[in-house]
Amino acid sequence: MATRHTETDAQDGTDAGFVPFLGRFFPESLALAVLLALVALFVTTPYLPAFQQVETFTTGFYQLFAVQMALILYWVLSATVVESRPVGELFDRIAGLIPTSQTTIVYSTGVLALALGWVNWALGLLGGVFVGRRLCRRAHEEGIAIHYPAVLTAGLLSLVLANQGPTSPGALLMADTRLAEMSGFLADSGPLSMAEFLLAPANLVPSVVLVLTLPLLLVVLAPDAKTDRTELEDGAILEGSIGETFDHYSLPSQDGYTVADRLEQSRLISGLAVVIGLGSIGLYAATGGGLTLLWLLFSLMILGLLVHTRPMAFRSKTTHATRWANHVAIPFMLYAVVFALLSAAGLYGAIGDALGGGTVGPFLAALGLGLLIPDPASVWVVVGPALIATGSDLVGSVVAVMYGAGLSNLWLGFLFCGILSIRGFDWREFVRYAAVITVYVSVVVLVSTIAL
Repeated sequence: MATRHTETDAQDGTDAGFVPFLGRFFPESLALAVLLALVALFVTTPYLPAFQQVETFTTGFYQLFAVQMALILYWVLSATVVESRPVGELFDRIAGLIPTSQTTIVYSTGVLALALGWVNWALGLLGGVFVGRRLCRRAHEEGIAIHYPAVLTAGLLSLVLANQGPTSPGALLMADTRLAEMSGFLADSGPLSMAEFLLAPANLVPSVVLVLTLPLLLVVLAPDAKTDRTELEDGAILEGSIGETFDHYSLPSQDGYTVADRLEQSRLISGLAVVIGLGSIGLYAATGGGLTLLWLLFSLMILGLLVHTRPMAFRSKTTHATRWANHVAIPFMLYAVVFALLSAAGLYGAIGDALGGGTVGPFLAALGLGLLIPDPASVWVVVGPALIATGSDLVGSVVAVMYGAGLSNLWLGFLFCGILSIRGFDWREFVRYAAVITVYVSVVVLVSTIAL
């Protein structure tokens, strides 16, 4: 069999890639959110008067407006910071240190994606995908055939651990007492300690095991014979450096600058904001302040100003980064309706009993529901109250749901690749990789959480 080529980016427009193929069968997040809300409306019919049902359906999202805005900013600001020239240049330096054999590229890309994804979803996803493509380019220039499907899948592994680290949206949501006061969401469950969440053996042990071993699984699955490898097509290989790709902003001509223009392009203004912001963050940490969702958002804003240097460059990138929040911005209003209906009907206790204690039920529920709800924090908003209602351990519940939601995001990798204009490779190979990874991750997580 001759060496093949894949990745139909900007090529013949066929639907061979898993991104367009799976996209044909997966409705928009908003359509699925409407469907979930209608199901919740139907299920609560025996428990609520018709008028209360309709009123809750139309106004139920009011309560979680603050949560909705925080989650939108979580996606937008994370992407804004990572999609910057300094971060891109860091990725370039990392890529330059990795040898160009297939085993090394697949394993290194997977480890990098998982480790950085544990820190932040955007850092892991963009780092894994772009470093992997950069390495494929180097290998191509050196005449080395690399099986690109394994490399791209290795980059997508970041999604598996993106909810288990210090920027886990579900954990941060439960750690933020101010947000709980504003929204009332699970305010009586008590704040979650991020340190306790991060260091919980049921969370930490599987994370370490997966970082070290999951990329090896892809190395084994990738074809060893060079003639069976599917390379990235020449025209789709990353042109230029990652830093150049992320450097989106060009300073306009200074001819005819007004006072407003100078303020918008002033590095001094950004610098002052960064100094004050970093001082505030340092003071907050020094006085014992814990990591919460709102403080993370503030920190990301300051980092965004730091890496983009100019107010208008930062603003321009945030506008571009809103594409990462399309799956949560409007659909969350309907996720909140589901929460409101089930809460008003008093069904969360019964749902929690059905899921059972421990981690198996919550993990599987999040894995299944996550295929319909791409945002992991929104999965927690819908499932979490059921676990809390039955007195389940808060840390264990968040850990299980976040693992399940992260694994489901791997199956939704075509959504994230689509945002990056990547069409992917043959959908059958993607399904094979995803299925094997799902079984392996499920075994590691469930065995670890049950044993620990």
